[in-house]
Amino acid sequence: MVTYEYGNPHAVITLVQTVDEHDIAGMDDEVAEIQRLSGKEFRLLAVKVESWNLDLSPWPATAVFGKDDFGDGAGELLTEILKLCQDESKIYYLGGYSLAALFSLWAAY
Repeated sequence: MVTYEYGNPHAVITLVQTVDEHDIAGMDDEVAEIQRLSGKEFRLLAVKVESWNLDLSPWPATAVFGKDDFGDGAGELLTEILKLCQDESKIYYLGGYSLAALFSLWAAY
């Protein structure tokens, strides 16, 4: 699992976001906009997902759009993400959009 770190590494708030290759190019702008809108210090961990449908889905299913079926890798990905969230003096927020948002809801549940 490749993780990119942005923002203040000493901040109490850590945002964790699953990303793919095209998201990484815009991360600096995203971090700047979150900083501008929130006015809070934070660290953002961008966790690169290799196979969006396979890694973010907790259950296998046939493709809905396109040709890529869904896998059952969400549990393994969540285990790896939780290893990044061990510092009990920090507050962690897992988020995303589209399937990553559904993964975040599933992880919280």
